[in-house]
Amino acid sequence: MKLYYAPGACSLSPHIALHEAGLAHELVKVDLRAKTTENGEDFATINPKSQVPALMLDSGELVTEGPVIVQIIADKAAGKNLAPAHGTDER
Repeated sequence: MKLYYAPGACSLSPHIALHEAGLAHELVKVDLRAKTTENGEDFATINPKSQVPALMLDSGELVTEGPVIVQIIADKAAGKNLAPAHGTDER
């Protein structure tokens, strides 16, 4: 997985969730003003919304909504109890 983030943005919670989950991931810093990644890529070609967070799954699917990203991370690390189980009333 690859998390596109920017300091001080809404990408902090997925970043924390990935850390707590212990899942292998890559972090890619995004300059939101220039709309480029730290490697100089045009971020709009990765995420047409040009917003963070954006999580590139190993399948190649891009998820761009923070709450959904956190739920995906929690589901991938179910044993860490980061969120109630998918499909339960608690969730």
